[in-house]
Amino acid sequence: MAMNYYSRIRFAQQLMPLLEAAASAGELARVTSVLAAGSEHEIHTDDLDLKHNYSLHCSLAHCVVMTDFALEELSKRHPAVTFMHCCKWPPSSSSSAKVNQLTGPIRLAAKIFYSLMTPWILDVSESGERHLFQVTSCAYRSPLNGAGVPLADGLEVMMASTGERGGGVYLLDWDSDPLDQKGIMERYREEGLPQKVWEHTMETFGRASKKRTLAVAEMLS
Repeated sequence: MAMNYYSRIRFAQQLMPLLEAAASAGELARVTSVLAAGSEHEIHTDDLDLKHNYSLHCSLAHCVVMTDFALEELSKRHPAVTFMHCCKWPPSSSSSAKVNQLTGPIRLAAKIFYSLMTPWILDVSESGERHLFQVTSCAYRSPLNGAGVPLADGLEVMMASTGERGGGVYLLDWDSDPLDQKGIMERYREEGLPQKVWEHTMETFGRASKKRTLAVAEMLS
């Protein structure tokens, strides 16, 4: 969870002055988290950091939903910056590289698995092209920043997770199209979860910063 959620939001938060400066200069200013957009599921709203209900499945669900809402909050606070949560689709070359590091029967099983999955595994060059498109195209503009590669014929500004075109925060599928997660996301919004996620995240950062300060003080004393 530290790698998939907390550190990513912390990076975005800490780099925001530079992104705001870029936006003020009319340049691209975008944050992309490649995780698992579209995999939103039920979460333990009373145990966001999973101290009492941890499992790999719960961890993924929490990181996905919390990323969605944290990016939406960042978008509200920084409307000149674009925020994107993208679905991770395994590119072929990276899959092969991981398989080649395995040994014995596990490597053989993995090779058979990837051979069967080839029709559904995205080519690495196409994966790169799609991500490059996402971070440069005007299709993913923010409310206050229209910088980017002009729209090609037939392409329009994408729908944000908030239901607005050009709203500034996007949940994207493997093919760069916006995902429709209105059902579960709208219910959580009605329950006030976005604000709860943000407050929990800021409290977590505060505790971590305090511990670091105390640790440094002890080293210097």
